[in-house]
Order: sequence, then C-alpha cells, then structure tokens
Amino acid sequence: MKTTRICLLIIASVFSTTLAQEISNQEKNFEYLWNTFDKKYALFVPKRIDWDALYRIYRPKVSSQTSDSGLFEIMANLLSHLNDNHVRLNSPNRSYRSGILGTMPEMDNFFPLVKNKYLHRYKDLPAGMFSGWLTDSIGYFYIQYFDDAELSARVIDGIIHEFKDTKGIVIDVRENYGGEDDVGKAIADRFADKKRLYMLKRYKNGNAHNAFAAPQKWYVEPKGAIQYTKPVILLINRFSISEAEVFTLAMRGLPQVTIIGDATSGVFADVYQDTLPNGWTFRCPYNLIKDASDFCWEGIGIPADIHQTITKEDIASGHESVLDLAIALLNTGKPSKIQK
Repeated sequence: MKTTRICLLIIASVFSTTLAQEISNQEKNFEYLWNTFDKKYALFVPKRIDWDALYRIYRPKVSSQTSDSGLFEIMANLLSHLNDNHVRLNSPNRSYRSGILGTMPEMDNFFPLVKNKYLHRYKDLPAGMFSGWLTDSIGYFYIQYFDDAELSARVIDGIIHEFKDTKGIVIDVRENYGGEDDVGKAIADRFADKKRLYMLKRYKNGNAHNAFAAPQKWYVEPKGAIQYTKPVILLINRFSISEAEVFTLAMRGLPQVTIIGDATSGVFADVYQDTLPNGWTFRCPYNLIKDASDFCWEGIGIPADIHQTITKEDIASGHESVLDLAIALLNTGKPSKIQK
C-alpha cells in the first residue's frame, strides 16, 4: 500500500509539474483540486476515505475534450465521497455542497410559531440571540450564530441573571449555522459546574493524511458572576452546524443538560477557501476536531439524548413538538439524562 501511494504521488506530481505543458486546462484544474485536498484535507483518516483510489477512478474521466459542465460534474462526484457539509465547489453557473445538507430541503421556519405562541416577555438581544419565558418558571433563549465573544458573554450573563430563579432553561441552536469557537465556549462556561474537557483540536503539520500536531485541549469551566446548574434542555437538529455542534460538545458533558431533537449536521472542522486556475472556488476543511473521548463525529453528527423532530404538519397546526417535549420534561422536575 505504501509503495502504491508513493507511485500515485509521483504520478500526480508529474501531471502537475513536468508535464504541465502537455495536459489540458481541464486536467490542470482537476489536478489542482485533487492535490490540494490530498495535502490539506484533515479528515481522510477518521472517515476512512481512500483518496488515491478515487483519483484512479475520476482522473481518467478528465481530458481536453471535457466540457466545463462535465468537469464540474466530475469534481462534484469526487467531492461527494467526502460526505462533508463544509466542502463546496462554486463556478459562475453552478454550486455544489457535499454532505447531507446538499440534498436536504430547508425545513419550514418554526421561529414565528415559537415567538408568537410560546414566548412571553420576549426580547431581541445583541449577538444573534433572543429570549423569553415559556412558563412562569421556564426560560428560553435562542442562539442564531456564534459571533463576538465579549459581547456574547455580556448577553449571556444578563440572560442567566434573568433566569436564575427558574426551575429550568431551554437553549435552542436549531438552524444555527456556526461561528467562532471562543463564543460557544464563553456561553457554555456560564453553565459549567467545574472544569471539563470537551474538545480536542488538531492541526495538520505535514502533507501526509495522518500528519497532525499535538491536540489543543478545550475546556468548559465556570465563568461569569452566576453559573446556571439547574436543569437545561438543549435543542438541536440537522441544521445545527459547525460551531453549533462544538457548542453541543461542550454542553453535552454537563450533568444537568439533556439534548432533544435530531442529530446535528456532522461538520466541525475549520475551513479555508481556495481558487482553481479557471477561477472556480472551493472550500477545504483543514483541521480535525474530536470530543473529550477522542471520538470524531464528522460525517455523523452528535445524536440527541431524546430523539424528536418537528414536521410541517406540526407547524401548520400550531404545535412545536420539540419544544412541547422540552417543556413537559422540565415540568416533571426529572429530566432524562444519559449519565456521563
């Protein structure tokens, strides 16, 4: 296997350098895409993807006769095997997204139902949040994105102060498309009972698929004037993406937190954007994130403790079934929790 890989790398290098003048522009673009992912993509090993085998399949499909639309289709098919919602390919005429979100329709917007039927004393807050009361003893706040750690810390401190005497809080990160790691940590810290490891982040330090530096260790730990350690329900779904999933890693390790919903999207790594010689752009994840037990949820998504989804029929009938379950669970005073 090692000999085969060395041979393939030599072949790829020959295509991209020595024979650069002998191959077509279409072939050069394919080589650029394949080689960039070969050197930079961080998730081949945990996903058990044989990138060399995919080269042998897709490289012969590209020639000087390949049209732009045909080349885009070949590249999209190649990237589809990564099953990675962070991987994208864009041309002036087309856009492709790998992973489950590339095929899933957007769900109906349930937020107007939450705001208009379920919440009272509703507040629009900075840092992409809003809050309100579900009952006289249950608080709720939604996080739309994770941006600006300092501002988010001030906002969450105000929320915790308002809800400090409640019997439970519902935190909602459904339809949250991500943001910055330090923001998610700043919010999760307000719910920490003690210092707990929740994330191991590794950066590539070489071109080999398994070349990584030592992991950076991220901890959730008590911060702010008040820490909320009463029962918490965290709501997630398939459109809880990227930092929303890292935030879920931080929260799921806390003993008072129960997670309800569908599995998260399954994309955690940071990404950078690159440009092909023909001007098309693509995004490539370049680091590896695992949970405290050294397990990688990429391509899988973090499962809920209690699975519950909302349907279009629920919304049309004025029932937010996920939120209904969260309220009922908190009202029992004994949230179900998988012991960690």
